Amino acid sequence: MRNTYLAVRALVIAANIASPLAIYPAAAATPPADGMPAPSISKALDALLLPVNKAVAKKFKLAKGEHGVLVLSVKPGGVADKQGIKPGDVLSEVHGHKVHKPVDVDVAVRRDLKAGHSDIALSLQRDGTPVAVAAVITMESYSEAVSVTEVATWESDTSDASFSYSEYVSEETETIESSYESEETTVEEAMTQEESATDEETSADEADDSDDSADDGDGDDGGSDEE
Repeated sequence: MRNTYLAVRALVIAANIASPLAIYPAAAATPPADGMPAPSISKALDALLLPVNKAVAKKFKLAKGEHGVLVLSVKPGGVADKQGIKPGDVLSEVHGHKVHKPVDVDVAVRRDLKAGHSDIALSLQRDGTPVAVAAVITMESYSEAVSVTEVATWESDTSDASFSYSEYVSEETETIESSYESEETTVEEAMTQEESATDEETSADEADDSDDSADDGDGDDGGSDEE
């Protein structure tokens, strides 16, 4: 019996040596070769946004120096559509806050809505020309659910015949659905981090002010030592 056990054990070890990957989890999928980042739905704008990187700038022939998020498509009758934001626009700032990824847009808008502000200034580039948009976004419109299955039918930029929006969305459906499902949690976490950072800065400023006040009180009281 012992000889049988040892023989089986030797076979298992030999199999693992011959095929070492069999005992480890499969490696994560490699990112797309074209370097395109993942798109996300903006609840604030009812639009599908894409972070601008070198691959995006090249693919969509953006003007040199454009940064922020590219508006891939807008929901007909949605917030972006009503505010005059068009597919192909590059959104760079929301109420003075620079945006680098789609969630930055919703964080900035959600912050203003929480503070009671619905008039939100947006800065964007359209064909390389700066455009200022005075948007009106309400908590009601922000909270309205978006049908992910309808994103493929949204209005998109069709000027580039080499890019098929419907095919792109079909390929990225899983990514879009996943990001949309986690969007609210991501926004809340980002806002919490911002608030914590603000509280820390405030505490540090108050400590500095306290130290300055203490230093001011340590000087000579102006009295004389002469009798």
